[in-house]
Amino acid sequence: MANKRVHEIAKEQNLSSRDLLEMLRAAGIEVTAAASSVDEDDALRIIKSDSEPSSEKRAKSPTTPRVPAALRKQAAPAPKAPAAPKAPAAEQRSFDPGDGGSAGSSRVFEPDVAAPIKPSPTGGSREPALPPAPKPKGAPRSAQQQPPPTPKPKAPEVPAPVAEAPSAEKEVPDAPEPEAPEEKAPEPQTLAPGVGPKIIAQPDQTKRTPRKPAAPAAGKRRVVIDSQANRRPGGGPPPGGFPQRRPRRRGRRKFDDTPLAPLDTTAQSATDAVQVNSGATVKDISEYLGVPVPDLIKQLMMMGEMATLTQTLSDEAIVILAEALGKEVEIVSAAEEEAQELQFADEEEDLIERPPVVTIMGHVDHGKTSLLDAIRKTEVVAGEAGGITQHIGAYQVHHDGRLITFLDTPGHEAFTAMRARGAQVTDIAVIVVAADDGPKPQTDEAIDHARAAGVPIVVAVNKVDKEGADPTRVRTEMTERKLQPAEWGGETEYVDVSARSGEGLDELLETLLVVSELEDLKANPNTDASGIVVESKLDPGRGPVVTVLIQRGTLEVGDAFVAGSHWGKVRAMHDHTGAVRDKATPGDPVELLGFDGVPDAGEILRVTKDEKVARQQAEERQTRLRNEAQARRSGRKISFDDLFTGIQEGVLKDLNLVLKADVSGSLEAFEDEIAKLPQDEISVNIIHRAVGGINESDVMLAAASDAVILGFNVRPVGDARAAADREGVEIRSYTVIYNALSELRDAMSGMLEPEEVEEALGTAEVRQTFKASKVGTIAGCQVTSGKLVRNAAVRVVRDGTIIYETTIDSLKRFNDDAKEVAEGFECGIVLASFQDVKEGDVLEAFTTRKVERELA
Repeated sequence: MANKRVHEIAKEQNLSSRDLLEMLRAAGIEVTAAASSVDEDDALRIIKSDSEPSSEKRAKSPTTPRVPAALRKQAAPAPKAPAAPKAPAAEQRSFDPGDGGSAGSSRVFEPDVAAPIKPSPTGGSREPALPPAPKPKGAPRSAQQQPPPTPKPKAPEVPAPVAEAPSAEKEVPDAPEPEAPEEKAPEPQTLAPGVGPKIIAQPDQTKRTPRKPAAPAAGKRRVVIDSQANRRPGGGPPPGGFPQRRPRRRGRRKFDDTPLAPLDTTAQSATDAVQVNSGATVKDISEYLGVPVPDLIKQLMMMGEMATLTQTLSDEAIVILAEALGKEVEIVSAAEEEAQELQFADEEEDLIERPPVVTIMGHVDHGKTSLLDAIRKTEVVAGEAGGITQHIGAYQVHHDGRLITFLDTPGHEAFTAMRARGAQVTDIAVIVVAADDGPKPQTDEAIDHARAAGVPIVVAVNKVDKEGADPTRVRTEMTERKLQPAEWGGETEYVDVSARSGEGLDELLETLLVVSELEDLKANPNTDASGIVVESKLDPGRGPVVTVLIQRGTLEVGDAFVAGSHWGKVRAMHDHTGAVRDKATPGDPVELLGFDGVPDAGEILRVTKDEKVARQQAEERQTRLRNEAQARRSGRKISFDDLFTGIQEGVLKDLNLVLKADVSGSLEAFEDEIAKLPQDEISVNIIHRAVGGINESDVMLAAASDAVILGFNVRPVGDARAAADREGVEIRSYTVIYNALSELRDAMSGMLEPEEVEEALGTAEVRQTFKASKVGTIAGCQVTSGKLVRNAAVRVVRDGTIIYETTIDSLKRFNDDAKEVAEGFECGIVLASFQDVKEGDVLEAFTTRKVERELA
């Protein structure tokens, strides 16, 4: 026969796989597991041969497994009776519980009941103990002495005296002859009636003898199947198999079967808005909202957008999708998320005073650079001879034993970039105004930036030593910009300085320290460092060189960090004087080496556990930025078209504008007109107004403030258009200011979606109807008013009730097609998809057009 697996053969033969494996190994067949394959003939032959001599081993082994250790020692002589098993084995198979009187039956029964134990010399006294269990005990012991080959391993539990067991085994050798037991048959006969009920009544106890130790003689396990079947009335296997043969599971783990409590969906639905990353994919949104992906894709299809599992969605699409599903979401960009991570709740005792961070802004011709150099030179000594001093993007000066950190940034680019990324770096803004020139457009831009950032403003009136300087005029003009001097009862500090002569520099530094005291600037130095990238560059000899302003914690050489989509390890650290630093505390600007690339200004630097974590976070950030950029291509920050929808949904309450024009008159006219617009539902805020082209700085300001840029007779210059596309800022240019005002009014009214207005064209009365096989019913009509136009919409009115609304499919004048038929003329009309026209019906032709409503 073909090879079969061990466990299959064992199942067919009602054996356990373990027993069969031991049989096969004992027979010299190499098998490793129950899944091993063996020749079926060989296996059956081994099973058959093993089952026959097993009766001998059963006679020998009963004393070993069933009785205590003391009894096992006395059972040693049992192996001397090998010949007897043959007759009992055959009798066992034909055993009938009702056959208690026959010698054969007595033999079969005796070994099962009495072979293991003979409790007391008085067999009669033991008879009453027999009924309690099928475990052979009591009087049968004398009979068992003759047919010991058939003892049942099921009776190990009987607590019989050890002394009598040897006598039983000594009698075993006398039992080889079948006739001999007849003399002692009376004992089994008296027991037989009791044994039957015993076996039937206690099958469970038989099962309770779980494990059968292997027979020591042949190194095999006894085959209990036959003996159990004999003991069982039906002769079959016990219900549920052979529990005592069930293989033990080693190393089973213990675990709690207590079922998990179901999620409280009601509580979940009552939670706050779910934060969703900007540029999330359909799969990400499914995980955020707990909605299956197919449901999301189906909803997107209903919205008219085809999306795949990995497709990124714009922020607007995510919000609309969530609302359609009854969810509330909050879109969080990567920059906003990092900015949130920098908002720590440190304990008051951990906070120490830190230096204020000051940014100097203003018109490039008003001495901003000269003032910065003058302040720096007072700290460094005169000049930078020999390149000893290394000029970096930020530096510190000492005044009255305290430090002040200055950001030396070109214009407002870094300032705006930081704020656009959600980073609040600057503590005080210094606006530089030339005393001989007064405020300029870039001065106004700097003021707008500082106000939008919400930082205190200090005005430095520079060049006071120059001929024609008029600090009072400067204060007056700045007051018009709502920066009233403190000496005039306002809240803005003014300081007259001269970068060339050094006049007023100490007073300026003193003023900055006073303002910083009011701000109560503190930070926790005893934690992982975090800071802001002020500027970065690629040095040919040193690689990426990055100036970082530490805001919290202490940065040390060797720390691993991540900054946006870049990561690295601090290899070297220098301060603004070029001195090597081992660590930097809050408020310190330092120059770092060890970046893997050049990060953008405004990126947030954070120390991580190790380089592996830093690399992982940088890659995740890079992926998010890529998804956000892709999502921005399909959505804008804010536009006129989205305005009304946002107002109705309660999302938008303000419309921020950046105005640029070729002349100041246009700006003034626009502001005057805006003031006249009703702003009950929405308020319009002009966050910046200036003369000149739309530049990249305007775009960054609009991006940071969610504003729309309106230009009059000006166009984007330089990289402004690319920046607008990148940041998702809308730029609208006009040549006539009233067109801009009109669109603004429409946007505020939500009227960019025009209203459809119906206009009547004419009416006709049906005088007669005709049937045509190919075209259906033809209505012969006379135009009573207006005119009828081919393909115009028409209503069929009968007895003053509208019967049907359709279109004119065919319009003829005599036999010629007509585009229109005027009042007083007759015509033939075929209506589309309507044949039930009757004489006397009135046809009303009309058209619809879109009309824009005006702001009330």
